[in-house]
Amino acid sequence: MIADSDWLGGVIYVQNLACAIAHLPALERSNITLSLTVRASHSNLVDHTVRPYVDQVKVRHFWDLAYLKIYHLLSEYLTFIPLNILNPQKVDFLYPNLDGRRYPYCWGGWIPDFQHYHLPHLFTKEEIAYRNQQHQKIADAAPVVILSSQMAQQDFNNFYPEAASRSRVMHFVSSPELEWFQLDPKGVQHKYKLPDFFFLVSNQFWQHKDHAVVIEALGLLKQTGIKPTVVCTGNTTDNRNTKYYNQLIIRIKELELGDQVKILGLIPRLDQIQLMRRCLAVIQPSLFEGWSTVVEDARTLGKPMLISDFPVHLEQAPLDSLFFEMHNYEQLARLISQAFLTLNPGPDIENEILARQDNVERVIKYGRRFLEIVNGVVNGS
Repeated sequence: MIADSDWLGGVIYVQNLACAIAHLPALERSNITLSLTVRASHSNLVDHTVRPYVDQVKVRHFWDLAYLKIYHLLSEYLTFIPLNILNPQKVDFLYPNLDGRRYPYCWGGWIPDFQHYHLPHLFTKEEIAYRNQQHQKIADAAPVVILSSQMAQQDFNNFYPEAASRSRVMHFVSSPELEWFQLDPKGVQHKYKLPDFFFLVSNQFWQHKDHAVVIEALGLLKQTGIKPTVVCTGNTTDNRNTKYYNQLIIRIKELELGDQVKILGLIPRLDQIQLMRRCLAVIQPSLFEGWSTVVEDARTLGKPMLISDFPVHLEQAPLDSLFFEMHNYEQLARLISQAFLTLNPGPDIENEILARQDNVERVIKYGRRFLEIVNGVVNGS
């Protein structure tokens, strides 16, 4: 488990991968034992999400971590020791790895994106140096480097041409749970006291997610008498810019949009999914993504999307989507107005059925792609 409650995207990434492997035909996974390790302090993150899809969950306490660290240090610095001696658990392959250390077994490095290169103003010099250092370690040591998008692979190959031959693209796919379609979206809507007609933005309040363009679009529409409601879910803290959220609140007050912008903060994922099913459309205004979980979720639910024309969004190519230029609140306002006047609250059962059928094929393709990469490394091909 590579993430914690401050970065739920990483939790969902691991869950989707485990689910994709678990849903492969029995013959294709018959010789696979899938284990998940998690720190004791983060064990709550796997109880009802990843645990059903893995063979075993290993909760690491302090002494476990110290034990493993000794083996990792020996394998990293004492290169004359045969690696199989330093692999008492007989691990064949470890993934995802973000730190680039040399391990006593095969492993795959994962680099979600190079946001710090494209948006350096959102990072401190220390953060940029740290990311570059970690990426260099992965480029130097990883048997295979997995990127989530063609854009990320192109960046990686440009920055680390000596490691380009070891880079692979693997698009993750959302894996819906049965509960997604068994709950009542109207009930969740009423739980949060929301109107029948609303749009949904499901992003953490980080500056690059660009909630600001949505607020400006609503302000422009209000001048014409059009007053749609936008519901926002996600963590309201941006550790890189602690003033960002308050700046958005001030702008909402200036434009007198307090009755139109409903900020729910971090809510249970099942509630978020029900609001996604119920909304008119999902708005994804982000300026940067490795591979957007929001887009994948909306695609899995067959939801219309109003989405920025960031290259990775275009690469994801979700159906039933309308694109607007990044930062262009006038274009977004026109799309919101059009959708507000023509779309109806969900869920659209017919679209959901079609989307679920498509999702089954994409999840299996995702699982096979991962095993193809793993077998290529483990078997040396």
